[in-house]
Amino acid sequence: MKLAKALLMGGVLLFSLTGCIKDETAIITVNDKPITQSQYDEAYKLETSSPQYQQFESFLKDENGMMSLMLRDRIVNELVLKEIINQEVEKRGIEITKEEIQKRKDEIIEKLGSKEKMDELLSQNGISNKKFEEDIKSELKIDKLIKATKNVDVTDKEVKDFYNQNKAQFNFPERVRASHILIDVNPAQIKQEIISQDKKGTLTSDEIEKKTQEEIDKKMELAKEVRQKAAQNPKDFAKLAEKYSADKASASRGGDLGFFSREQMVKPFSDAAFSLKPGVISEVVVSDYGDHIIMVTDRAQAGIQPFDKMKDEIKTYLEQKKKIDTLQGLLDGLKASSKVEYKTDKYNPESIQKLIKEKAKATKENTLDKADKKPEQK
Repeated sequence: MKLAKALLMGGVLLFSLTGCIKDETAIITVNDKPITQSQYDEAYKLETSSPQYQQFESFLKDENGMMSLMLRDRIVNELVLKEIINQEVEKRGIEITKEEIQKRKDEIIEKLGSKEKMDELLSQNGISNKKFEEDIKSELKIDKLIKATKNVDVTDKEVKDFYNQNKAQFNFPERVRASHILIDVNPAQIKQEIISQDKKGTLTSDEIEKKTQEEIDKKMELAKEVRQKAAQNPKDFAKLAEKYSADKASASRGGDLGFFSREQMVKPFSDAAFSLKPGVISEVVVSDYGDHIIMVTDRAQAGIQPFDKMKDEIKTYLEQKKKIDTLQGLLDGLKASSKVEYKTDKYNPESIQKLIKEKAKATKENTLDKADKKPEQK
């Protein structure tokens, strides 16, 4: 079982410290400082614009529906925690300099490989450079707040002890590390596009199939062309992945997929990857996802991984765990000692939870009622 990495940034960015309070009526006060309707609306808009919620747009139209209530409950909780954090940061006089923000940006650029890769990643996620710097500032403030609260350094002994006490977690099957370039091939989608373009409906089914196969063949020709370029100069593999690969997540890392076992990939991909020697470029491999060009970069035999190979990952995991545990303990204490007032039942967690329970009960009773009324099958 691969050791999970707890990423502090993902855990704390919901407490973004940015944003200004507008002159509006307060819906909540935290130690007499207001959280306004406009702040809530902004947080709601940001949340519902994400792909996670866009698919449930119709459910969110009912502001007293189950999903709307659950989302409201979460946003209210996050806004309160955000304000509590804000006040504690201000109280402790924590400041972040432009130099500290730039240093953190430089570290991210180094990990990604170039500034161009970082800019591309931000663009893909619709994040402006200003918003990115605000998030970095928030992360650094919270990091300083944690360190001001408790020592979160991890000793060599703690790392070694964790390894010795959790050796089962480092018992891996045979694995390879590989990079790939994916040429996207979706026959059903290609066919649908051909049908959509045939406005007058003049194409026969045989003609549609023929045109579909022609497009699939064009994709294969492109894959072979890219594969030839990679085989001629394997050092260019990362650049080719960035340029051609439809797998944007790995393309931003030069096609790198990290280590994986046979079972983690589809069979054609695994069969090819596990048959390759490091540095060798595969022939074009066809899977349900499209056409792949694969290059294995490392191999790991089955068995318990040695401490030297795992110590850096363990240390990172323990550091992030200490930070998250410290932050959670700090938040629990601050929330318990803070005076939080909800100015309307709509945003009062107790009232929201009550409505959620009533909705759940009504849904259950409605389901049981329908089941009782269902005619008996003969």
